[in-house]
Amino acid sequence: MPVRLLVSIAILILAFLVLFLVLIASETALTVWHYLKDAPLWVQVGYAFILVGLPLMTLILFWNWFRPARKKKPEAEPELSGQSLQDDLLESARQGVDVSDALEEIREQRRRRGSGEVFIAVYGEVSSGKSSLVKALLPESDVESDPRAGTTTDIRHYSWQAPSGDQVVIADLPGFNLQDDTPALEETRRAHLVIFLCDSDLTSSQAGQLRFLLDMNKPVVLALNKSDRYSEHEQNMLLDAISRKTGLDRPDVVAISTGGKEEVIRLLGEDIEERSTRERSADIAPLRRAVQKHLDRDRELMESLRETAVLTLASEKLGAARDRHREEKADELVNKYSRRAVVGALAAVTPGSDLVIQGVLATRLIRELSRLYDVPVKEIEIESFLKLAGGKVKNMTALTLAIAGNAFKAFPGIGTISGGVIHAVAYGMIFDSLGKAAARTLASRGELRPYPAAEAFEDLLHDHLESGAVQFAKLAVSRKDNDKS
Repeated sequence: MPVRLLVSIAILILAFLVLFLVLIASETALTVWHYLKDAPLWVQVGYAFILVGLPLMTLILFWNWFRPARKKKPEAEPELSGQSLQDDLLESARQGVDVSDALEEIREQRRRRGSGEVFIAVYGEVSSGKSSLVKALLPESDVESDPRAGTTTDIRHYSWQAPSGDQVVIADLPGFNLQDDTPALEETRRAHLVIFLCDSDLTSSQAGQLRFLLDMNKPVVLALNKSDRYSEHEQNMLLDAISRKTGLDRPDVVAISTGGKEEVIRLLGEDIEERSTRERSADIAPLRRAVQKHLDRDRELMESLRETAVLTLASEKLGAARDRHREEKADELVNKYSRRAVVGALAAVTPGSDLVIQGVLATRLIRELSRLYDVPVKEIEIESFLKLAGGKVKNMTALTLAIAGNAFKAFPGIGTISGGVIHAVAYGMIFDSLGKAAARTLASRGELRPYPAAEAFEDLLHDHLESGAVQFAKLAVSRKDNDKS
């Protein structure tokens, strides 16, 4: 029979069925109306309430049951302050979080604020003249300066008395990639002002690093070093171009010469060279004036920006400590429930009872993990995740049991291993991956999304089968020996 004819017959039957239901509903409604119109008012109101309220309540019930758990609405974050951060530190410490890094940051902030010093970070590409700049500011300081690249290998601080009487601390930062250098980045955030040193027009990498600094909302002075290589006209053209390219105010783009040493090559004859080094004269007066302008005009703003930056840095360190604490507690929970899964499987006495035991344990594990990460999780989401994970397990049951059986080869002389013990080890391996997948999803997504969590479970189970098998085999052998004794 042609498909079109079958579809036509089905549509015709459906149309007659709908018509039949409409007729029955109409007859029922007319009958009810016939009796209700003569009934007391309270009966009419009560019937109308039931007629409307019952379907509505049913819809609400189904909606609350089947809809996914909503994320907590992000509350408007209170303005970060020393008091609010201190409250967070106290609460985190009560929970067992290691808050030492954040506390140390706050102590350093208070020490610097109490000293009244202005902190300036000197930043620039390798061999741009940072150490020579510090040497020009502080001739008596012991600063390594070499014409070869890379003489600064760690952060160094130097004190400088500005002409205005301000006490300035110069931080000489190593390297050039702040994103990959956490100590240098943190020191930059603690600074009041940044000096960005270059010795020519900005390259693409230099422009990228300068944008990164400007995005940190720090006052920046760009100093073009080795300016004695250019004529005055060339200097002005270059400084104007850099100002337009970076968006820096023209007074904050200055030409200087930090001096230092340079390598000189002299040709003494055909194929004969003489190499030597010589001191270059320093001229950093334009940079001094640009820095002094900020000290005179923007001191309060600089202090406010630095205060905010350091508080944010301390808050970030506290957040990282909380994440580490949760990760450690999640590992403890997963390990505890994985061991319980092994013990529960060994204790199962009737076929299928181990499945009941493990289902209860799995639900409890995910509930505890959700409380740890402060994420609301609905029963239907847990059930959906466990069902998807169960499907993943079925696809690799043979491999899991084989690896679990092989794990006992690490314990010679234990005799014949029963299938129940092998299944117990397999359950331990499965629970270990199940808990880690749930914790990873809760931490990264802020919710338990069953499908991504099941995919993470499958990946973890594949990756950690052999490494986890011996651990749980050892537990199973130990439990069996205890039972015998």
